[in-house]
Amino acid sequence: MGIQICKPIVYLGAKKVFLKDIVLDKSYDLKNKIGSRIVHIEQKKSVLDMGIVVTKKCIEQYKAKPKFLIFVSQGQEKRLPSCAEEMAHKSNIDNKCLVLTISSGCSGFAQAVYLANKLLSKEMNQGLIVCAEKYSTYIKKSDLKTRLLFSDAASSTLVKYSKKKNLLENFFGYDGQNSNSLEVINDNKKEVLNMDGFRVFLFSIKNIPITIKRIIKKAKNINFFFIHPGSKILLDTIINKVKIKSNKVPTTFHITGNTVSTSLPLLLKDNFNKIKKNDKIVISGFGVGLSYATLLVKWI
Repeated sequence: MGIQICKPIVYLGAKKVFLKDIVLDKSYDLKNKIGSRIVHIEQKKSVLDMGIVVTKKCIEQYKAKPKFLIFVSQGQEKRLPSCAEEMAHKSNIDNKCLVLTISSGCSGFAQAVYLANKLLSKEMNQGLIVCAEKYSTYIKKSDLKTRLLFSDAASSTLVKYSKKKNLLENFFGYDGQNSNSLEVINDNKKEVLNMDGFRVFLFSIKNIPITIKRIIKKAKNINFFFIHPGSKILLDTIINKVKIKSNKVPTTFHITGNTVSTSLPLLLKDNFNKIKKNDKIVISGFGVGLSYATLLVKWI
């Protein structure tokens, strides 16, 4: 029926890299285009390792006994199998637990919240959404524009069953014709991230304002809009198109760069104490795929 979202546990890559040390062109407007001052890079831990760290902490903090685990990741070190089962095992999760993987990026957390809401019941009364991505593995040192954007991160979010229906609206979409706008390709026998930032930008500003406007028409007095902070210029464009107050759109640029599937959990964690019972919040993720997922949730 309904879903209660607990405060996420977040891990950021251990190494802080200041963007001013990456940019060669000192006239480049980092503040208004990118928004963040630093990105976090993980040099030692794998995607699996980061996932285990946040999952163990989440289980310990909430004394959780998850009945399912949804793992969101596209950049696992092995092509197969997914590391979700190994992560669950090393986190001491009951082996009767339902474990599944979503190969998704920036829209993955919102997609997982929707799926978790469908799974939750009196019997399957709690579960985990674990997101982990390490884009630094694929970014070439010479690709400065991409290096400025992405941070390595992982998150684990406990979700619980509620009798009250509170996922009020959902909108999904994709553009498979432009999937190669953000992809990993082989370059001289090495896998590298190839991104056409302009096409990703156009996809985002075309679809996200439309879905948020639809939600606003159906639901008044929305308290917060948790919109994937891909970059400041992208987020500002969406805010201007929808004509919403910027103080209702939290960002995490003061913390780090684009953390892919962990960007929305990081937003929720950073603003968790501001969200009150019965607040209406929008959760919107978009990017690699190309895909988007936008939800309206009444807070429990």
